[in-house]
Formats: sequence, C-alpha cells, structure tokens
Amino acid sequence: MISNFFEKKKLRLDIYLYYIRIFKSRSISTKFILTNRLRISGQVTQKPHKMISIGDVLTMTIKDNIKVLKVLDIPIRRGSYSESLNFYEDITPIESISKKESHKPDIKFVKRVGRPTKRERRQTDRLMGRY
Repeated sequence: MISNFFEKKKLRLDIYLYYIRIFKSRSISTKFILTNRLRISGQVTQKPHKMISIGDVLTMTIKDNIKVLKVLDIPIRRGSYSESLNFYEDITPIESISKKESHKPDIKFVKRVGRPTKRERRQTDRLMGRY
C-alpha cells in the first residue's frame, strides 16, 4: 500500500479526456487523438494509449478553437461536470478567446420565405433597370 502512494498517478489519454467530459464517449476521444490535433506538453501525439500524469499540459484544437488544459489530478471515474472541473485547469490564452468572439459573421436572413411581393418585384425591376 505504501508503494502505491509514492507511485506517480497515470492514466491513458483517451480515458482522461472522456472522464473530464471533453468528449461524449471514449471512442470519440480516441478518434480525435488519431487526427493529430492534440499536443502533450508541446509534443504532438497520435496515440490514445499515451499515459499522462499530473502537471502535463494538453493543447487541442476543437472546431477551430484552441483549448489549453493543465492536468491537476487524475480521476478514477467519469463523474458529473462540476466534479470534472477539479481535475484540470483551463489555461487558454485570452487572445484566442477574443479571436473566437470576433469571428461571428453578420449574416442576415430573409424573414419571409416564398414568392416576392408586388412591392419587392417593383424594387427588383428598378434595380435591374427594367422599369
């Protein structure tokens, strides 16, 4: 028992990402790791069986957003979301967060769908020089 206390806590990378609720299932986390979009302390990894320990820094790109997480502790099971927040610290730089907010496109959709009204057809005719 004393030897277990002094051993470093380690856990597979795919299981860790599943336990801290970054991904919905372990298979999804495994597929994400295989896409080469995850770094452990600056080293790109493509192996879901890679062992991580306390103090490692995980950098990942999810939906064009960079997320940087520091491993604070190793969980023993998948718990609730509030419980999972105790196992990592989000150290994502502020610039990437503000960059994410500035990428919102200004797309305006038409409120009405269907054929144009007589007024809209007249406006179109004037625009095209037919009237």
